[in-house]
Amino acid sequence: MQVERRQSTGVVEQMLAVLLPLAMLSLAYALWAISDRLLYIGTLDRAAFGWMVVMPVAWATPGVAGLVWSRLSRERRLLAAFVVGGSVAIVSGVLLANGIDQVGCAPVTSWTDDLPRSLAVGVVVGAGPSLGAFVAASVALRTAGLRRVVATFATGAVIGFVGLFAAILAYVLFFPALLCATIPN
Repeated sequence: MQVERRQSTGVVEQMLAVLLPLAMLSLAYALWAISDRLLYIGTLDRAAFGWMVVMPVAWATPGVAGLVWSRLSRERRLLAAFVVGGSVAIVSGVLLANGIDQVGCAPVTSWTDDLPRSLAVGVVVGAGPSLGAFVAASVALRTAGLRRVVATFATGAVIGFVGLFAAILAYVLFFPALLCATIPN
């Protein structure tokens, strides 16, 4: 009976460790999509809303996940990191592939035309929050009290911020900008 209870608690903790960061990142994406469609939310245009609301939610995700993951064994943290990172990689890669209508100077005839490159960018996108949460969990294990929360969130946010720029760099490397217009002499 005791072993069953411990195993079911472990399964619940593992599910929470995966679902919580995915829910937070989904919320950030939903807020971005809404602001992108509406253009303005209150007095904020979509760029201001993105930097003031969407990005802080995304950057808080590794810290929140790090606090949850710090209760897991190292193996379970690695499992959570791979599941969260893999899920984000696949979803962001497919969304990117669906959003591209031109590669180089040629129109895309199917969303699968650029899927390999989109998934490569997706891997970098997924690595940011996963690595951030994994490192943040390690920080949480080494600190206590209020310092634990602050250090965990700061670590996750910094790695998430670096992850954002790594994703932008990956996009630029895999989808270099080309000038397709003819230039008159």
